[in-house]
Amino acid sequence: MSLLDVTGVVLNRRDVREDSRLYTIFTHERGKLEVFGRGIRKGQAKLGGHLEPGATVRVTLAQGKTGETITAVERQHYPAHAMSDLGHLASLGFTLSLVDAMTKPESADPPLASFVQEAIGTLENLDGDPDDHSRFRMWVTWHVLGLTGHSPELDHCVHCRKPLPESGTTYSALLGGWLGPECVGHDASAKQSPPEARSTIRQFVHSAWVELPAFPPDRSVERAVASMSRAALDHVLERQLPADRFVQFTRALG
Repeated sequence: MSLLDVTGVVLNRRDVREDSRLYTIFTHERGKLEVFGRGIRKGQAKLGGHLEPGATVRVTLAQGKTGETITAVERQHYPAHAMSDLGHLASLGFTLSLVDAMTKPESADPPLASFVQEAIGTLENLDGDPDDHSRFRMWVTWHVLGLTGHSPELDHCVHCRKPLPESGTTYSALLGGWLGPECVGHDASAKQSPPEARSTIRQFVHSAWVELPAFPPDRSVERAVASMSRAALDHVLERQLPADRFVQFTRALG
């Protein structure tokens, strides 16, 4: 029986059969994997506690007739602080479900795997400020879109390819970028874009969290970027993330 060690972040888990679980793990070596934890829900099983969503783990896998099975686990990091309140939990769930939804099995993507760990580490250091969590989720959204090949066109009109002016543009999730003033009629659903929104999204796509400047104080810019973030995700995924609904629920509680 051949064994293979991989390291990654647990994205999801679900119960299967009477005593087993199917785990989704985004690994550095092979991308997203779905692997079995056989008998892991039995009372005497010891591996299950190490495989909570959000944990960074090193797992040993054995190939079987019906798929790969976890035979050993070493937990390298667990985001304990992210479990401390609903805001952190919502942001963690959003991050994990977004990566799960944006990736295909068995497609290695080391930069994205590294970013997932970076994002969880960043979340661990956030306080409970709702504005910080909102900004964090927008940063994760645009960074993941960029890493998975869905980065928006930021410099040229997506219709005529002319350089974009500072003002008078609209954001088209359908076309994947901004329309210049002369082309706004080519997508009736395009959203008005304040000049600062495009530069903010550029920073979200290309910058680490610690490199981001303070969010523009104008609340209208924040609302515009949040609206564009949701439009981009809804278009790419063609559905709303379950974790996104939980984010809305926790925001309502606050």
